[in-house]
Amino acid sequence: MKKPIYLTLAICMMTMLSACESRVTQHGNSLDPTTLDKLNIGSTKQIEVEAMFGRPSTRGAFDSGRIYYISQQMEKVPGRKTALLERTIVIFKFDDKSTLESIEFKDENLGRTVFYIDSVTPTPGQNFGFFEQILGNLRTPPTSQ
Repeated sequence: MKKPIYLTLAICMMTMLSACESRVTQHGNSLDPTTLDKLNIGSTKQIEVEAMFGRPSTRGAFDSGRIYYISQQMEKVPGRKTALLERTIVIFKFDDKSTLESIEFKDENLGRTVFYIDSVTPTPGQNFGFFEQILGNLRTPPTSQ
């Protein structure tokens, strides 16, 4: 009688432990290096680049003539925050005739680090407590229309 209980517990423990592995996921546009070698600076057009690699992750602001392909690998470990393993940014710069001018590569170390502040933005006016919010409408006279 005890043997089936131990067997069931062992199977449950193995199932729970197998679910505790980290997962690596790929996000964005990962560009093939052999296809990148086919590009010719000064002759390749923007439409050709987009045909080879697909739609870019983002475009430069104010018609800067840049398109960005961003890819990253993330690792999700159970019980922890998702961690960045690798990020690659490929920047294609085009002239005013949509001809490839330069290709630039950046990684997570060359990008900007953005720090988030968890504070609350102060707002002008009164700070109402719990009872002021509940009973606040009792002292306000109704407006006539």
